[in-house]
Amino acid sequence: FGFPNTWNIRCNLQNTEHTGEVCLEHVKKTAANRKDERQQKVTSSQEHFKECYMELKLGEVLQVQVGTDIIDRMTTPTVKLLYINPFFEVCLEHARNPTMCFSRDVCDSSKSVYQDYKEYQKIWRRLCQMDTAYNAVEENNSVILQDVEITWTTQDKKNEENLKGFFQMTQTQKKEWHLEFDLTNCFLCIRWKGQHLGKEEVKQKKHHNGSGFPDLEDPLPITWVAHGVAFKSKKEEDEEENNKQSHNIKIQFQINHQSMTANPKEIFDTGTKFTVEVIPKKIPYMLRENAVAKIKHANDLVKSIAIGNISNEPLKSDHLPSEDHQTLTLPPLNKSQNRAVQKALQNPFTVIQGPPGTGKTVVGLHITYQFYLKNKTCQKHMPKKQKEEPKKRAILYCGPSNKAVDIVAEQLMNLRGVLKPLRIYCDQMEMREFPYPGSDLKLCRKSLRDEKPKKKLR
Repeated sequence: FGFPNTWNIRCNLQNTEHTGEVCLEHVKKTAANRKDERQQKVTSSQEHFKECYMELKLGEVLQVQVGTDIIDRMTTPTVKLLYINPFFEVCLEHARNPTMCFSRDVCDSSKSVYQDYKEYQKIWRRLCQMDTAYNAVEENNSVILQDVEITWTTQDKKNEENLKGFFQMTQTQKKEWHLEFDLTNCFLCIRWKGQHLGKEEVKQKKHHNGSGFPDLEDPLPITWVAHGVAFKSKKEEDEEENNKQSHNIKIQFQINHQSMTANPKEIFDTGTKFTVEVIPKKIPYMLRENAVAKIKHANDLVKSIAIGNISNEPLKSDHLPSEDHQTLTLPPLNKSQNRAVQKALQNPFTVIQGPPGTGKTVVGLHITYQFYLKNKTCQKHMPKKQKEEPKKRAILYCGPSNKAVDIVAEQLMNLRGVLKPLRIYCDQMEMREFPYPGSDLKLCRKSLRDEKPKKKLR
């Protein structure tokens, strides 16, 4: 790193004895000016956020915090923190390796067949946690909370693996700060600024440092960084199921990773203020984690699919109804597609695979229509005298993306005289298409990049 004009000054003073002192003085003055500029440009526009500006020029010196990582079985220095200004820094450690910071290492790989659902759950729980951590950090939608007081509840404060704690927030603060995500189920980057080395460590540094510049010998304050995962207690899960909402939100967490080997005693003092970067989990990945965690309560079909032990015995010999598909404006089926539809009707679980352009979407349309006919037939044969009115049978068609489902929905719209299709979007898409005053929903950047729904599907 270097400052502007430092090289020119050094060239002009190369024949003098005080080159180092002059360059160091120039660096200190320039750094002080840059620091004053950055401090002046930090403004508090509103209570719940601050705007930070930073101008970078060629030769600009950036303040960073360096640690070590194991790369290719060698201890290598790496940049852990980038200081933007005295009030804000960027953690490059979890941005570079989110799976290491927010999930445990996975030793077991996935299998084709598992002994039971417990083995499946053990392996895929960790795999899902890694995927959730990676995609949450990649979303780049974190929130910085300043001056947070943390209460540490762990017994062994020297052991980072057992380091646990919590902090609280009121429902009013959450609403005013527009925090729509679940604070009790997210990732946390906890930082404490202003830590100095102890006296003994300073003496050792000065003893080993042979330079004659006292400015380079004085240790700079460092930042303690720890990465944790928030979790819910049994009581909070019960309250959530019963739709009970307390006045205060208690965010409990467990430290998963920290690069420093020792925890400074100051972080356990009462009144110590922390900076907490809250990284929300994406909803689809949270649902997947919950599905794996609750597979114990799933039916036998779901468990057999998970462990890879599916007995696809035909339920009964169902054939395609003799209705004219041409009048329904459905694309015709070839022999292979017709066979796939027949198997899907006969078996409780079917996987239809094929490269792009082989007509999987057409097969999906026909399967949807055939299940509609099956539901219609079952509805007719149900007993008329019942105490409770039976629930209407419905078909749920899901896809990997909005575009994939829109293609199918557009085709199903041609059957509106027969079917009653309903296209369901996420809250973000609905809010963008049908905004209303007073909504607390905050649009994320990714939803603004997504394609808009087609007008035909409205």
